[in-house]
Amino acid sequence: MRPAPLTLLAGPSTSLRDDLVRCLVLRRPGLVAIVYSVEPGGLQRRVLDCSGEHDRELLQACCLSCAVREDVGHALALVRGAGRWREVVLALPASVSPSDVGAALDVDTVTTVVDARLLLAHVSGDDLLAERGLASADSDRRSTAELVVRQLEDADVLAVADLHRLDTGTARTVEDLLAHLAPLALQVPLGPGGTGCDDVVSTGRRDADVSVAQREQLAALAVELCAPVCDVATLRWDSDRPLHSGRLAAALPQLLDGVVRSRGHVWLADRPDHRLRWESAGGSLSLGDPLRWSGPPGCCLVLTGVGLDAGRVRAVLDGCLCDDVELTAGASWEDPFADALGTGSEDIAR
Repeated sequence: MRPAPLTLLAGPSTSLRDDLVRCLVLRRPGLVAIVYSVEPGGLQRRVLDCSGEHDRELLQACCLSCAVREDVGHALALVRGAGRWREVVLALPASVSPSDVGAALDVDTVTTVVDARLLLAHVSGDDLLAERGLASADSDRRSTAELVVRQLEDADVLAVADLHRLDTGTARTVEDLLAHLAPLALQVPLGPGGTGCDDVVSTGRRDADVSVAQREQLAALAVELCAPVCDVATLRWDSDRPLHSGRLAAALPQLLDGVVRSRGHVWLADRPDHRLRWESAGGSLSLGDPLRWSGPPGCCLVLTGVGLDAGRVRAVLDGCLCDDVELTAGASWEDPFADALGTGSEDIAR
């Protein structure tokens, strides 16, 4: 017999997540929720349904993601062994993304709860989770934007809370930004009286045969089809020339201005044999993971923003490309990324 369908529930707001869990257990009598919450002394796991709480345990957790991964098999065996529930919801701590724990699970749906009133602030800033008391471990240096964007991209369904509390223009901007950041996800507004909550679990939208890399490729293709609406736009930029790392480093503040998410790869002139992954969320940028080229070298970036001036961004990126003289002379400038990426020592001449 096929196991009861499992929905992973994520989001940066514990209160909104818990509101949705309460709505689900009251409206769906055959549903059980496994809820992980950070409490004084550790990570608490509760099991509850419409009749109340069935189990509670305090887990020791130096790393929240690790603790959930280690415990989730036991928790699922506990509820499925009871044989009394038709659906299972696994509610994750605020700082944990579904991709952190779901790889080994048979997941029916991944749902991320979105706070419509705070979304723009969450994905635009550079504050750290540690500054909000949300870090998953002492070593967690992620920004709030990194977490929120990842939770959106992991989702099959976006449960959008409090959208009705926004003015029409802001609500439309939020909806369009979500469409650009998570083009594969279904948006379900949550309203008063439990409106929408029945549509965010057990949807069957997760395809176990599609890998994380394939989902990223599909999302990159889908977002390019999203029309620029309500000041939200996505830009794709490509080049078959390498970037001048000195000019790129100096231009980073301009490039990230107005950009809430960017992904892709770049070719730095002083590292000609390696493709470098580029990923930004809010004001934070990650550049690294060098891989040898498996095809023609080049640059490709997809950038999404609110109020994004596509022409300006293209001009800034184009201005960072090496010209013919620099390509002939080789990399003679000081390397601004040496501390982060190591020293590039190869000649760029072709």
